[in-house]
Amino acid sequence: MTSLLAESFYTPGRGGHAPGDLRKAFIEAVNAFEAWNPREPEPTVEVREQQIPISRIFGLLWNCSDTLPGEVRIHVADLDPHGEIRMTYSAAARWLKAQVVSEYRPASSS
Repeated sequence: MTSLLAESFYTPGRGGHAPGDLRKAFIEAVNAFEAWNPREPEPTVEVREQQIPISRIFGLLWNCSDTLPGEVRIHVADLDPHGEIRMTYSAAARWLKAQVVSEYRPASSS
């Protein structure tokens, strides 16, 4: 993670305003999540010329206080069986990462 954000003032642990390229990758990750067949490997998105798993972009925006664009808010709510509206990148990222980790990652075989 260090090399990915080496030249950025954004620190995922502190959160705040995330760079535009990370927010754009988040939206691409939401689309990839929706299209993902859980029997397939976790999708990736390109960030700063690197392919990263969608769970990682969700983790990078875990504390991002930026407000989600309206259409993304609706899209994320449509993915949630309860239709909950999440207003910030951090709220959506936390829910989406939990979905990837708990429901979609294949169980490790012994």
